[in-house]
Amino acid sequence: MNKETGETVGAVNFIRSEQSPMGLFRIASGVPCDYALEQASTVLGCVHKLIQAGLVDEDGDMIWAAFYLSEFAKAIVDDVNLGLKTT
Repeated sequence: MNKETGETVGAVNFIRSEQSPMGLFRIASGVPCDYALEQASTVLGCVHKLIQAGLVDEDGDMIWAAFYLSEFAKAIVDDVNLGLKTT
């Protein structure tokens, strides 16, 4: 592990169910934090484009896709934060 950048801990779930206390997906542990943040940034760029297209085209499916992708990106950032606190 790189002590300067840390690694993801694999503790954050996303796409949570109201019927279950855990999420459908979880961030993988052991990913270098700098790489994980780079991927979160890429996902957020896609979210931005989906929201723009969804609003212009009045396409609810694009907005829902953006919603789920933003939750995914947030989970990455939250898990990175936990990883950085443990180094």
